[in-house]
Amino acid sequence: MLACAGLLQVTDRILTADDLREALSPLAPEENRNRSGIPPTRHLIWDNVFKKQRSACSERFQLAADTIVPTFRRTGKGGLRLPSTSVGLRPEHVPACLPHDLAGRHLGFLSDTTLKVRRRAASVFLVRRSRGGSLDQAAQFLGINPQGKRNGYTQLLNRRLRTSGTARDFEQALDAITAELLEGPVIDYQRRREALATWTLEPENWQHMLTQLPDLTSHRKPLSDDRRRLAVSAYIWTRVTEGEPDFAPCPPHIAPDPALRAVWTRERHNVFHWLRTTDHQPYYGALKPLLEDHAEHLAKEIDREWA
Repeated sequence: MLACAGLLQVTDRILTADDLREALSPLAPEENRNRSGIPPTRHLIWDNVFKKQRSACSERFQLAADTIVPTFRRTGKGGLRLPSTSVGLRPEHVPACLPHDLAGRHLGFLSDTTLKVRRRAASVFLVRRSRGGSLDQAAQFLGINPQGKRNGYTQLLNRRLRTSGTARDFEQALDAITAELLEGPVIDYQRRREALATWTLEPENWQHMLTQLPDLTSHRKPLSDDRRRLAVSAYIWTRVTEGEPDFAPCPPHIAPDPALRAVWTRERHNVFHWLRTTDHQPYYGALKPLLEDHAEHLAKEIDREWA
């Protein structure tokens, strides 16, 4: 009789829950998922039962359970994670670096990590949700992790979420970010990255921009040399792809030469610095809107071509 009453009570709690993940979470407490040494008996029982009965569960139930019991969506014991069900957001629609406004609205509780790490990691976790596999593979898909290297910042964040008890908060933040990305125009960032993988700003367009800049009043050298053209190409790439400067592709004709690559990296760093401080750099203050306009035009052309 008591067992029947308990079963009915649990059933009622699940069926009437506004937040199903919150209702299910006591079955798989977060402390059993870190490396504290606590025997993970409770969540293993839950995992095994759910694996057997998953096909009989509703889509809403499966989606909620996916973020609480990650082991049930793996290819096997110790296997890679399978794609989450009913995510709605495809991996190519995730920007490689989450926009500032989205990160500010939803990831403020991760104040003990840098904004850059939050923006990178959120994108990586979103891709893993929709694509499956490992965090490293998700980062490689986004072009922010070289082949064969560990994706250290997401691994660090993953451990911190588990040990601090904020894993559920992070999953809810990813839900909210996903909803916002789906509300706006869905952008294929992967297609944009592919289209610009070997692209640089055309010399004629660069020269046209230079004619619209004010004359220099100081002894600083003008921007007309080709190194600056390649550096501002990286800036346009970040605007079109929502990527980071560190991961902008090096122009293919100089990439094999370490010396030329080093010059390009230095020039890119300098140009990005000046574009961030346009209040003190009127020359770059005039250049920045020209680059922004060209990036917007280029993004529309890529999206239109592949529509």
